[in-house]
Amino acid sequence: MSIWAWKRKPPARTSDRVRALGNLGDIPSYPSEHAAVAAAAHAVLSALFPPADSVQLNKLLRSSLAAPVVAGAAFPSDIEAGRALGSAIARAVLQRAATDGADRPWSGVIPTADWAWKPTPVRFVAVPFDAGAGNWTTWVIPRGDAFRPSPFPALGTPRFQQNLDELRRLAAGGRTVSQMDRARFWATEAPTARWELFVDDELSHRGWSLPRTARARAWVSVAMYDAFVACWDAKFHYWLARPVTIDRSLNTVFSTPPFPSYPSGHSTISTAAAVVMSNLFPDKARLWDERAI
Repeated sequence: MSIWAWKRKPPARTSDRVRALGNLGDIPSYPSEHAAVAAAAHAVLSALFPPADSVQLNKLLRSSLAAPVVAGAAFPSDIEAGRALGSAIARAVLQRAATDGADRPWSGVIPTADWAWKPTPVRFVAVPFDAGAGNWTTWVIPRGDAFRPSPFPALGTPRFQQNLDELRRLAAGGRTVSQMDRARFWATEAPTARWELFVDDELSHRGWSLPRTARARAWVSVAMYDAFVACWDAKFHYWLARPVTIDRSLNTVFSTPPFPSYPSGHSTISTAAAVVMSNLFPDKARLWDERAI
């Protein structure tokens, strides 16, 4: 939002000798919002992905920086200022990321109780994924354990048996084709990736301003990230085994992921995203609720 501190007009509105190649809108020219976003994205993506991707990322950056000038929407000095601004913001983000705990090796111990998580078929991964993620630095909630849920129903209790019996009925042929298709849909991508696509699709039809669009994306992404951290805190506090460990005869639709069962990552992250999207797009609240279930 830093670019809105200035009110410089774009070149096409400063001289009749410059022709705009598109709708300029009401966005100020200085500094360039395209350059700020492009530079910030380029710096973060370059830090996240292997050097092999750098050629393509550099090509995209050059293209993005040149486009507003060619279109008559920005002066070269606008681009330079936007690029500097975006780069500075990216440095601050990367500095925070370097100390958020995500790179800290996990040194815990897997419980050995009958109810505790154990490597699951088909790969039997020995070390669960991201076991320390519940301690990562959050954005909004105070810390990962701020909303830790109550313990799961203990093995042998009527409620636990009720849950297990439901899974057994489904595994024994109680699943519909529609249910299996839906399960595979959510299993082929992380829930965060699915919800980002939902956000992309929704915003493409709304015609919102750049600041409002960026705000919407940030809301959903931050909610999902904090939900993930909170969920992983609970998973590795309780260490509940996966159903296929409790009953090895269960037939699953897809391979069981290598981390504890309780609480569900898909439902935690999807519910957080759905609540935020219902606030952003209340006319489709029912749709987001249905997708979160």
